Amino acid sequence: MSLNPNAMPWNMPESGIDPVMDTNTRMGQQDPRFHGYPSYYPNHHAHQMPPVMIPHQMPRHMMGHGFSNPNHMPPMPQNEPVQSYNHPRARSQQYNAGIMNPMHSVSTPSYKKLRPVVVVFGYRRVGKTTVAKRIAEARNYKYISLKPKEEGAVVSPTDYVAPLVELLSRKNLFEGIVIDDIVVRNKYEPYYVHSLLQKHNLKFDVIVVLDNDLDNTKERGVDYDDSLQRQLHPESYEFCASYLQGEPTLVVECREKTLDEVVTDALRQLGEVNFTKDSNISLKGVELMPSCPLERNAALVTAILDAQTQQLKLSEGSLFPFSEPNYLLEYAIFARYAYAFRSYMITPWIQGDKVSLIGYQGAVYVHLPSYNIVFYFIDAPSTLTQLAKGNVDNNEVGFIFEATFAGDKLYISDLLMMGEMKASEMLVNERVELLKKKLKDMNSSTVELLPWYPVQSIEACESENPQAAGVLFVNPDGVMFGGYDSRNFLYPLQRKKSVELRVWNGNFVGDSWTFDAFCEEMGNENIVEGIPVHVPDTEVTQHCINDGNILECIRQDCHAGPNKGRRGAKRFVFQGRCQWKVRPTTMFKQEVFVSDPKWPFERMAQACASVKHIPPTRPEGITTADG
Repeated sequence: MSLNPNAMPWNMPESGIDPVMDTNTRMGQQDPRFHGYPSYYPNHHAHQMPPVMIPHQMPRHMMGHGFSNPNHMPPMPQNEPVQSYNHPRARSQQYNAGIMNPMHSVSTPSYKKLRPVVVVFGYRRVGKTTVAKRIAEARNYKYISLKPKEEGAVVSPTDYVAPLVELLSRKNLFEGIVIDDIVVRNKYEPYYVHSLLQKHNLKFDVIVVLDNDLDNTKERGVDYDDSLQRQLHPESYEFCASYLQGEPTLVVECREKTLDEVVTDALRQLGEVNFTKDSNISLKGVELMPSCPLERNAALVTAILDAQTQQLKLSEGSLFPFSEPNYLLEYAIFARYAYAFRSYMITPWIQGDKVSLIGYQGAVYVHLPSYNIVFYFIDAPSTLTQLAKGNVDNNEVGFIFEATFAGDKLYISDLLMMGEMKASEMLVNERVELLKKKLKDMNSSTVELLPWYPVQSIEACESENPQAAGVLFVNPDGVMFGGYDSRNFLYPLQRKKSVELRVWNGNFVGDSWTFDAFCEEMGNENIVEGIPVHVPDTEVTQHCINDGNILECIRQDCHAGPNKGRRGAKRFVFQGRCQWKVRPTTMFKQEVFVSDPKWPFERMAQACASVKHIPPTRPEGITTADG
């Protein structure tokens, strides 16, 4: 059964294999909307805290829109001009279960001539482009849009900010700027914009947020069958609610108003802002883990990613540069490949976020492919910083390691390149020996080199690595990238029977929320029929959960009646929010990780123990793995 979304399917189905599983919809009766905001409820339930006003945060209802049921209040009232966002509930400092660690906000530079920067936020097709252009026209500001010219085009951070760079090169030719389409693909893009403005002694002076029901956006053609739109659905508003700090933030009510009325209201509120007194907007700090902040320099991020692409010879279609498993290991597969497994090696498989560790120009960075963002690893182990300096011949890249981020820790699992050595030209045992040699002195609480074993030592691999969610069988051939069949196999250990699901169509019942669960199947996201996701209201508040988020869940069987042996309905139960994931688990993988194994570990270990290890050798005349 294929797991890798890049894997080429086999020619015909085999026992225990779903040949289409590896490629990466039913919509509910309700239109997709935001939810979970206490202002929707006329009467607070006994379990709910009374509103606690926290300065400079968006009201929770600004991130979403009410459902058509009695638990929700009418749309929010018109905000007064220059009124800051006020969150109705206190939020834990360890937002998103500690993934987003508190940091100092971006400092505000000094200013000479005031050139205000106005940023217009709002979900797609709520009228923000019209509002932004009318503001620019009325105040004689320059209007720019950061949206790519081609719909759905993948652009680098440098290309994303290019319109702003071009405008800032003519600073004396404009009185102010109105920025539109600042959240194009994810909620971290505005950090590039803010950093660039700071370099020119500018900042975000006023934020204008258009508040509207998603019913209207659907009527205007927003396609929620598109997974990107489902992702952007919560993120565009979450950025305003959780990442923007300070004021003024102008909330423009769009419900039951014509576009001209919305424009008039926006201009009225903007006219009452004193730019010199009222503006103190900053951005919340973002870290992958402590002392590993988001890199905001768009030019540097682009240079790092370009260097990685050139070193690994990645094509534009490569989803990630990793040797992930293509298939699940079942008895039929083992019997077929037992002879080949003599030269395979195994390593613990960590369930988390795949990243690459990059040594670039003497510093260490972490690339998160899911969002295509980079973090600066300030407190990287000295062993890594010593290896990080590259040269002109290898694009200033000292090394690239495959790793998994989980629980504020990086687990290095394989070598992609180091100096002149390329993984595509090395066998698995050669890569393992080089990693051991170069990283043997690394002593760090945040970075760990995963151990490797011959197949016959699978019991040691399982017992010595309690953090592992599976055992990965790695093909001895060199690592290749992009769409290919690596013939890597995964045996899940069933320690943590959790999956990642996209939630949608949330409804509030009693003291909890229920959502539809979506998994991937043949490149599309389809509903998991008959198994809803249950999330307590307190968790929805604490983790800022909305339709479109990816949640880690476990599946429970609800027993019906006094007979505990009788199985009833099933449901997914919330375990945590997947802050860095943008895609849910595949359908087959979802079933594998929550169900009992068909081939018990004890029997599988006995079979592996009979496989005598023979180190792989390269055939004469072949110098590369793909030779």
